[in-house]
Amino acid sequence: MAKLRSLLLVTLLASLSTVIAESWKVQDINLILAAPGGAKKAEHKLEYPYAVKELAADPSDVLKFSFKIDNKEKPHQAMVVFQSQDEFQDEIMVAASVKSSGKGRFDLNFNKADAKFRYGTRKYSMTFLVGGPKIDEPYKYNLGHIQVQGPTSNPATRPARLHYKAQPEIHHQFRPDQKLINTAISGLFTILVLTPFAALFFLWSKLGIKFEPLQALTSKPFDLITAVTFFGSLAGIEFVFYSYWTHVTLFPVLQALGVLSVVAFISGRYVLSAVQTRRLQRTAGSAKKEL
Repeated sequence: MAKLRSLLLVTLLASLSTVIAESWKVQDINLILAAPGGAKKAEHKLEYPYAVKELAADPSDVLKFSFKIDNKEKPHQAMVVFQSQDEFQDEIMVAASVKSSGKGRFDLNFNKADAKFRYGTRKYSMTFLVGGPKIDEPYKYNLGHIQVQGPTSNPATRPARLHYKAQPEIHHQFRPDQKLINTAISGLFTILVLTPFAALFFLWSKLGIKFEPLQALTSKPFDLITAVTFFGSLAGIEFVFYSYWTHVTLFPVLQALGVLSVVAFISGRYVLSAVQTRRLQRTAGSAKKEL
């Protein structure tokens, strides 16, 4: 029992250390607001969860943001999300470049940044985000708020706001069913197509044609079974084609054709070989009679 408790304690400590190792360690977070000449207007060294209460920036100011990540794993993305505190809720994402040493930074010139900063004087919330593929929990830090003054000249024009509303209902019209030919006419032409075959069988009966291959097959049961299998597989293939034309989809047709084709190939090869053997035997018999 004591060993079991020790094992559980070790497992718990190992899992706790894994959770701690999988959290982001961000330090030395600095936020500097500088004038165009480089003079610092405000400087804040931030530590979670402290947030900047209020920053006021002119259009020509530069916001400098830097930090350091102490994890062995480097982040896939590190950025600050600016969200306007008005009805539009515009989001502006500014990505930071992170070096192999873990130090990251960006310089944001409001005059050259996203046009959304130039839609007028607005207040923005600043959220610092760090994420990577090997650490599940992202780092999120609310840095505070900043008010950016709109430009006095050449302000950006906000696009017209889209208003979504229900559109008129679309009524799709299908083509009417194709008219089929009259059943009597179709039956008449079917009879006309079958008439030559009836005439053929009638003439064969009058001429007294003997089906020697059929007689030879009946004398050998295995040859007869093979021939029936071969012609049956051919009839099955024709039936599959008919079914595909009328109601069956493609994939069942391919499966059936795959099976029937193998059966037709094997049985047909044997039937043709048997026919060739009988032909050679008849030729040899005729040659002996002539001699």
